[in-house]
Amino acid sequence: MYSIKNKIQPSNVVKYWLLGAIAWFVFWVAITQAGLLSAMSVWYINDTYNHCFFILPGALYMFWQQRGALCAQAPQFSIVGGLGVLSLLMMYALGQAAYIDIFQHIAIFAMIPAVVLMMFGWRIVRKIVFPLAFVLFSIPVGEELIPIFQDITAAISMYILNLANIPAYREGLYISVPNGHFVVAEACSGVRFFIACVVLGSVYAYLNFISRWRIALFAVFSVVLPIIANGIRAFGIIYVGHTSDMQHAVDADHLVYGWVFFLIVVLILVGVGQLFSDGHRVWKNTITTISASWYERWNRRSLAAAFAPLVAMGIIAYVVENQSQGDRFELPAATLANVSAGEAGMYDWAPRFNYADSYRVSYDSSAGAKVYQAVYELNIKGRELVSWENRIYDPKLWSLQGQYNQRIEQGFKQDFNITVLDLTSVNGRERLVAYWYVLPNKMSSNGNFIKLQQAVNTLLLKPSGGAIVAVSVEYRGENTKAREQLAVFLERQENHLFETQTASSVSASN
Repeated sequence: MYSIKNKIQPSNVVKYWLLGAIAWFVFWVAITQAGLLSAMSVWYINDTYNHCFFILPGALYMFWQQRGALCAQAPQFSIVGGLGVLSLLMMYALGQAAYIDIFQHIAIFAMIPAVVLMMFGWRIVRKIVFPLAFVLFSIPVGEELIPIFQDITAAISMYILNLANIPAYREGLYISVPNGHFVVAEACSGVRFFIACVVLGSVYAYLNFISRWRIALFAVFSVVLPIIANGIRAFGIIYVGHTSDMQHAVDADHLVYGWVFFLIVVLILVGVGQLFSDGHRVWKNTITTISASWYERWNRRSLAAAFAPLVAMGIIAYVVENQSQGDRFELPAATLANVSAGEAGMYDWAPRFNYADSYRVSYDSSAGAKVYQAVYELNIKGRELVSWENRIYDPKLWSLQGQYNQRIEQGFKQDFNITVLDLTSVNGRERLVAYWYVLPNKMSSNGNFIKLQQAVNTLLLKPSGGAIVAVSVEYRGENTKAREQLAVFLERQENHLFETQTASSVSASN
């Protein structure tokens, strides 16, 4: 069988593989540019991730410095790597179709080590395992730890305050001393501090330790040190504020002390690493031996396998981007009246859903029940049915007292539960709000399930839109009667409110 390897000489095999790697990287950038730009905007805007700009250049440098070790090994395909690539393609598809940026970012950057493992196997990966893992630091993730780190910082601060015999009282994230009050805000959580130390500690351990157990211990140390240090830093700010009668360690002083303390901790990290270092990494950047397998593997099948995941990512992005050319979701209005977005927002009891294609409301005087619908014909980025900014109630006007599930019996259809919220307003009004989402032949109060189902519908070229339906009953005092009243109304309106078969699709040209 004809193979393109017949066109190259063994002496040029390294050059051709290098050109192939460069071509793959360029294609990777071109195919994933939207996701890369999204990640880079986070790197630029959020100081926590400024270091990410240096991750890929650093990883590429380390790859190149190990070229001699790589060429001496025989590459082979890895099934595990192939399964990893398939898993990342699924994550990328969900991230694209559901507009979940973190899924896209993980899939984009993790695709590099996954393809390397698939194409070249464990022998190659073992030689560059750290540079491959280092690529994952490009993913802008970690701020999800802020609430946990805030709590840990507050706990450490209180512990040291007690040791110092300083009277202190803690309520949640608020710490009070006799002459002042402090709050462990998000900026005080130390997550930025933590991420920087972990990245720096990882690189230092790779470059300055040989023994695996020493690398592991130093990695653990680089994780624990910033957590404890941030607690000590918070204590120091409280202590200085307390002893100076709140004249210092506030406002600008707070930031200055933070940066000075960060520098001290970095010096401690590097100093401990220098003390326990057992040698420096020796690069194998001189090519002395080239395995014959590199020459044998240069063929169309290998190139196709390497570029196939990128082609698949391009197809996924194209399908999602062009979903607006397909069918649109439509939910019959029944007895509900169409209103504008502004009119829907005037009803303080109504959910807050933005950018819907249509809003509908109605009022049943006999049951005292109010109904609300917001219909999204397509699931488009920035106009999603399920998103962080869309809420079942306005938290500025209402607060949650409790919730329960109401079972809906649909006879020959499958029964399901809807969620009912028990709300109270800022001026003392009380209200039950039952809500559920509607997709073609799907209903659920679970927003995560609905978002996933919409992503699947998009990828299967089905209508991706949906609707939110809410039914509300106001009450005073005990809610027992209101619960019965709501249940009776839902049962009576079953054919209108729970008829998913009427949730159909219409052509975009209509």
